[in-house]
Amino acid sequence: MADRDYQHSRPLDVHCWSEHTEANKFVDYVYDTYLNNQSNENKRIKKRHLKVVLLDLYVAWLNDPDLNIAVHMTTGAYSDGTVFNKGKSRYNELNIKVSTIEIVHRLHEADLIGFQKGFEGSPEWQGYISRIWPSNKLTSLFEDAAFGEFDIGYTDNRETIILRDEEKDKVEYTDKTHIKQMRLAVQQYNKLLEKTFIDIQSVDKPARIELPEGKRRRRSNRRVFVNITHHDKFVRRIFNNKSFSDGGRFYGGWWQQIDSKFRKDIRLNNSPTVEIDYSALHVILAYAEANIDYWQTTNQDPYDLPVIGVNNPEHCRDIAKLFLLLSLNASDEKKLYKAFRNELNYREYPYDFPNDVLAELLDTIKEHHPDISQLICSGAGLRLMNIDSRICDYVIADFVKTDTPILTIHDSFIVPIGKEDRLNQLMKEAFEDVAHKVGIKVKYNQNLTKTLLYAHGTQDRDWYLRVFNWITKGNPTNGYQRRLERHRKHFS
Repeated sequence: MADRDYQHSRPLDVHCWSEHTEANKFVDYVYDTYLNNQSNENKRIKKRHLKVVLLDLYVAWLNDPDLNIAVHMTTGAYSDGTVFNKGKSRYNELNIKVSTIEIVHRLHEADLIGFQKGFEGSPEWQGYISRIWPSNKLTSLFEDAAFGEFDIGYTDNRETIILRDEEKDKVEYTDKTHIKQMRLAVQQYNKLLEKTFIDIQSVDKPARIELPEGKRRRRSNRRVFVNITHHDKFVRRIFNNKSFSDGGRFYGGWWQQIDSKFRKDIRLNNSPTVEIDYSALHVILAYAEANIDYWQTTNQDPYDLPVIGVNNPEHCRDIAKLFLLLSLNASDEKKLYKAFRNELNYREYPYDFPNDVLAELLDTIKEHHPDISQLICSGAGLRLMNIDSRICDYVIADFVKTDTPILTIHDSFIVPIGKEDRLNQLMKEAFEDVAHKVGIKVKYNQNLTKTLLYAHGTQDRDWYLRVFNWITKGNPTNGYQRRLERHRKHFS
């Protein structure tokens, strides 16, 4: 148990659940054998909390034995909103509460888990909450368990429509017809994702990707991983400012956390994919709100702007893009400057940005985009996100109808090779239906498309056969092949 990297962790998934007979027997066995040492306790409540902890430990161990589970061990966290709001909540469908703390202590006393106590932060040291992981005794029980990873999931009533306040805390709301319709659509999408094999052939075991320097967490030199698992596919829509008119984007799924260089290798049901990026979507939606079809008026990249002190053209564009998008989200200049400095990766873009430089950049943006200048620093970004989320909903709903997998990364989609033309047509329809404009511009990643396959294949038969063999088989690692076989065995 020594030499564990406690920073390699994820929060306890308090939604983890199963009604599989063998999973219930497993929980009963652990409780009766190791934890049934207190009289007059409500066994049903204790077993429910035990089940959540055990099943989540099992999922983590199965996919990445080095992964720790971060769990709150203070009672206040279970009543002040850190974990859940006090009392019954739509976000706490299993009614998980402070009993989790007692279960963790009892599992540790029974030598079923390892435990590293957390500590509060300070100006010198960043704090972290406690970590747990299965002990050798528990992993032996896992190895003999008669249930598997696909027998563990979530309850059918796990909330998929999240409403947050200005502080990003979850708030309760009253269901209305359109909210119920949105919830049903996301639930249907999650069912499609659940039975879709989503993976990367080059990833062996453990199934995880180490993020590059630019994606590492702020003020930390530690390694950061994204786990590629069947259980990291759950998607929900998140709305902001206590309003269903602000935000609403689709969040969740490990593919949203990785770079495009990794995403290009994603396979859906073992089929290669194509990622299509809808260029400058937020800016185009801002122009649409001003009743202007941007691409009908110009071909100029909206992010191609000068930045004082930056001579590298690519850096200029990246910095201007970040600043412009943040300017649509910010409510005033002070918040914009703060957000920009928090978001910018200074290791990749080693420049100084005092207020006067940022003020000059802000003026440049307004000069180049006078038709949307009234939206700059107005907090319009969440309203624009709501529009792009409705466009996304339109597209996803059509793919769900035909049981065709599709992944969303906000302003881009990943689809199986051969489905790119269908996606393009749907995007045009959705843009016209939601934004009442037709002007969109697409950018493909470097992956092979159906059009290129047949165009080049007619000229070079040998090339076509080699590529077709790659499409159907690829070059999978042993770990990928095992994951694919397990998935096929269960879902077929």
